Amino acid sequence: MTKLKPFKFNLLFKASFYNFIIMGIKVICGLVLSKATALFLGPSGLALLGNLNNLSRMASGVTAEGYQNGTVRYVSEFHTKPKTKKVLLATVFQLSLGVSLVLALFFWGFSKTISLYLFDTYEYALAVICLGIGLPFLSINLIVIFILNGEENYKKLVVVNGILSLVSMLIAVIVMFKYDLYTVMISVGLIPIVVFGFNYICLREQRYIFKYIFEFRYFSISVLKKMSAYFTMAVYSAIIVSVNLILVRNLIIEKLSIDEAGYWEAMNKISSFYVMFFLSLTSFYLLPQFSKINSVDAFKIKITNFYKLCIPLLLVSFTGVYFMRFVLLEVFLSKDFLPTSSLFLYRLIGDFISVLSIALVKQFHAKLMIKAYIICNGALNVLYFCLSYCFIDRYGLNGVMKAYALSYLLYFILVLIFILTYFKRNYK
Repeated sequence: MTKLKPFKFNLLFKASFYNFIIMGIKVICGLVLSKATALFLGPSGLALLGNLNNLSRMASGVTAEGYQNGTVRYVSEFHTKPKTKKVLLATVFQLSLGVSLVLALFFWGFSKTISLYLFDTYEYALAVICLGIGLPFLSINLIVIFILNGEENYKKLVVVNGILSLVSMLIAVIVMFKYDLYTVMISVGLIPIVVFGFNYICLREQRYIFKYIFEFRYFSISVLKKMSAYFTMAVYSAIIVSVNLILVRNLIIEKLSIDEAGYWEAMNKISSFYVMFFLSLTSFYLLPQFSKINSVDAFKIKITNFYKLCIPLLLVSFTGVYFMRFVLLEVFLSKDFLPTSSLFLYRLIGDFISVLSIALVKQFHAKLMIKAYIICNGALNVLYFCLSYCFIDRYGLNGVMKAYALSYLLYFILVLIFILTYFKRNYK
């Protein structure tokens, strides 16, 4: 047994090290892209791109990201069983590709309607069509990442993730510099095709996984059933969050202005950068820990220890973000976005509560509490929109931030009630 300990430590250190590199690349590319968008397109351009990115995220949630947790888990589990692994890869790839093609046809057939709803004009119908064209390639790129993660091939995982982030960022920045918003919107959907080409070149010996896309004899209903719980939670979350963000953004445009929606989108982007590290910590530490516990006392110990570590870090880092907000806006966006500074207080309060809440929600994933997950996430998004609708006339854009903080506070309470009820019912 003693011989295994160094190995486990080395594996843990290696995984943490490469995960830090991946997140670092994502943050840097995201900040550069945000800066370029702010300089070349302004608040209104950022708002419109936000709607298109939400549509893309919703689509990829159905075609790829819904299979993430299941793919990582079962690829790792079947790593030494090549026959079973073939069935898994074929099923995931073919299901993803099939749904992607259906969505691509839907985007093509209803491109004008979608454009009118998202952007209040038919002008960007071609951008919606291009998003559908690139969707199968985006889905394949993401599933390759999930497979490499399950195989613990961290070096290749860094390469593929790095290509996805860097190539996407470089193309978008070049297009923004040389062309207008219309061309940028079209390029968003086509970038995954270029990324796929780079990934295919860099994968080398891992290229064998692509052959399972067309090995239809390996498609398995039993594999699909195994992944259905993970798929349900991920797809539900991707759809409801994306739709709700679009609704809130359109509400801001209707009640206030498109520039105000741009300031709100800027706050969302900056928030995603500083929250990313804490959310990664909840998945890395809490999910495996919660999977092992079967009593409310053990749960309290784990979550209390996590909060003791996390809360001081949150308070220090969030305080720093608040006092550095003017510098952050000028460095990572532009002076045009300085009105966003008034949104930081309530957004940081909401983000603080959101990290504590999502730490609890890892219990839903660990015990596959699907109904609780659906109810709580549904309540969160409905609350966010309804409270935004009620507060925006009285408090302006800050009303949306207050709605965000209050909805997460109520979400935290609801999640805690579901978890305590779960332990009471299942473990005496």
